[in-house]
Amino acid sequence: MKYITSLIGLLFCLGSCSTDGNDNEQETTAIHQAEKLPLLKRSNSIGIIRGFNPTNPPATIDSINTRWQEALASGMRVGRLQIDWPELEPQKSTFDTEILENQLTEAMDNGLQSFLLISAYDSEGPVLPTDLEGLPLNSFQVITRFKALMDWVIPMLVEHKGYAISISNEADVNFEDLPNLNKELLDFVKEIKAHIHSINPQMAVTVTFAEGSLTKFPEQASEIIAACDVACFNFYGAESTATPPYNKNLNENEIKADIQQMLQIAGAKNVLIQELGMHTDMERLNSSEEIQRKFFEVFFGTMQRENRIRAAYVFQLVDWSEEATELFRAFFTDDATSIDFFESYAASLKSLGMLTYEDGTQRPAWNEFLKWLSIFN
Repeated sequence: MKYITSLIGLLFCLGSCSTDGNDNEQETTAIHQAEKLPLLKRSNSIGIIRGFNPTNPPATIDSINTRWQEALASGMRVGRLQIDWPELEPQKSTFDTEILENQLTEAMDNGLQSFLLISAYDSEGPVLPTDLEGLPLNSFQVITRFKALMDWVIPMLVEHKGYAISISNEADVNFEDLPNLNKELLDFVKEIKAHIHSINPQMAVTVTFAEGSLTKFPEQASEIIAACDVACFNFYGAESTATPPYNKNLNENEIKADIQQMLQIAGAKNVLIQELGMHTDMERLNSSEEIQRKFFEVFFGTMQRENRIRAAYVFQLVDWSEEATELFRAFFTDDATSIDFFESYAASLKSLGMLTYEDGTQRPAWNEFLKWLSIFN
């Protein structure tokens, strides 16, 4: 299921790495180190993403803050951050390091190890600095500049107890329309991963796939995941391809089958779940708060038995506001099909949280999340 979160990215670097035997040997050693997620202190780690609303009602703010502290007290030890490349490099070779350092410091001060998403290619397309727009991911210019970005991002991430970085989010949803994109992404991953490992061989590098697109592009996904240190997915409990969109909710057997599909396509690699979510909209999308709670119960129960699923992040703590949801209307056309899709998409976002937007009321999924925090502790 596709949810547009924030950044846009896919990273590739063409032909700028040395290929002599020593470099190959070093990279092989780095791969074996990073694949084991050595910087992640615990297995069965689960966390939450607070949300992206520009503003929340006062009662909701109070509830968000209270629930966040409750999660920390219950043993939450991982966090997830995401930021766009253009935010970090507003002008060519001029970096805003403070914006990322502040977020990493806040996470570390909360006792959280960070999984960072800097997506150069997102579900909506490339997210590049203005002067690089229009260039392919595997162009020398894009790769060289992203490497320069990593030169200061990775040491900062390690210093603040980060353990993994994803450099692309759901680029796979565009593979059908852009048949060369998977090759660009593969090249990009190989180059950027090698460079990151030269900075710190223990930092895990990955790209994030939409679980719902795996059946369409299994070969491309397998090849790209094989080039990553770990596999990473976004996983939701409803199908975006249903009619109407997001109206088909997964039952328990389907949830388990989709998890097995992710594990199978990951090969022997460890797995991270960047986004884990289920909406509760009843009127348009035929869901409920109990369906949402059950989705988390089934997933976390399976995660407990599958030791390769190392971390998962619930998307998200509070529903999207009308204001936040409307920001995505520009991505949809005015024809009836597109409008219908947007309305279903908006309904899912506005009922996706474990807390309601209006007043921060807890849904049953919140206590389910706390239960599994305690179990995993």
